[in-house]
Amino acid sequence: MGSTEKTMTGLEGTAGDTGAGRFGQGAILNMETARGYRQTPDQSCADCLDHSLAAERSRPPVPRRVAFWLVASVLAATMLGTTLPTPLYVIYQAQWHFSAAIVTVTFAAYAAGVMATLLLAGRSSDQAGRKPVLAVALGASALSTVVFILAPDVGALIAARIVSGLSAGLMTGTATAALTELVPASASRRASLAATAANMGGLGLGPLIAGLFAQYAPHPTVLVFEVYLAVLAAAGLCLFLVPETVRPRRRPTLRLAGLGLPELGRGEFAAAGVAAFAAFSLLGLFSALAPTFVGGVLHEGSHAVQGAVVFLLMAVGTVTQLLLSRFSSRRVVLAGLGLFLAALALIVAALAQAALACSWPGRSWAELPWAPSSWAAWPRPTGWPRPGGAARPSPPSSCCVTPA
Repeated sequence: MGSTEKTMTGLEGTAGDTGAGRFGQGAILNMETARGYRQTPDQSCADCLDHSLAAERSRPPVPRRVAFWLVASVLAATMLGTTLPTPLYVIYQAQWHFSAAIVTVTFAAYAAGVMATLLLAGRSSDQAGRKPVLAVALGASALSTVVFILAPDVGALIAARIVSGLSAGLMTGTATAALTELVPASASRRASLAATAANMGGLGLGPLIAGLFAQYAPHPTVLVFEVYLAVLAAAGLCLFLVPETVRPRRRPTLRLAGLGLPELGRGEFAAAGVAAFAAFSLLGLFSALAPTFVGGVLHEGSHAVQGAVVFLLMAVGTVTQLLLSRFSSRRVVLAGLGLFLAALALIVAALAQAALACSWPGRSWAELPWAPSSWAAWPRPTGWPRPGGAARPSPPSSCCVTPA
């Protein structure tokens, strides 16, 4: 400061001696301004930034209530793609001359993809975040769709189904966890029901839409998948608007997760698991072979009808879960298992008599034991009492139900 004032004083004196000075009046510095100069202490650049911009960036793109339904729509769109090929296998069989056993192999390949994903990467979204894993699931679904479009033989179908299983394994558990985190703890029941409805609704719409395309549109094994790519693009846009719910995030690790049951609620889980295993076995059989049964045994050649049969399975399961969610799970599961025998008897009778009308109620009744048992398997308090009366925490990303 002293040197600055000294210099300015010298300039002032020179100007006073020479009038306007060598450089004129405009060259004389304002002494008041110079004396007002003070050296300020150093401060970090971060202190000088506009914090309103950082707050604006951290603000979620859409409200959490809107994000909740966006995640549900992404889940439904992904699950829709896993069942799109169901009514098309009859067409593939006619083109490539493979047996119904190969159809079951393709469905088993899907299940293998789901299981491998759950065991190796079931908790990846707990580490890397929900949005990155959901984005990978959408990418895997798009890759599977492209393989279906370009498939030259049945081997490509099996490969596409494996990739589809990877997509479903990542999507269902991660989306369910994201839905739970986007609502208050008191609304966790709504998140569970929304995840179930989106999951099963998508699974049911896939065969219905593919059957309609196969029956009434050209290029039945190509056009429907091309349209589905546009659906996935819309789902990706929805995902972009969803806020991330996991903090902090870290690099995910892929390792084999052990299987085990916690002591809390072990009996309830085992009971629901046995019921769900039996019901899912029947549901998987129907989903895999229903179009073949309807076309080959019941002589119904309409692809739309074949897809509608599978849609009916999923639709009844979805509606049943929504309507009976407030009832005691124990009673509903027991009643549903009692309907198993009646449903199987109707289906066997329909196949023996080649009567499609008789098989529809049997297939619908077969959903009743599956629906409540699968809902009871969600880590939510249902009609069964929990030890201590405490509700369970939100499910990890490895929890999912994918009966495709």
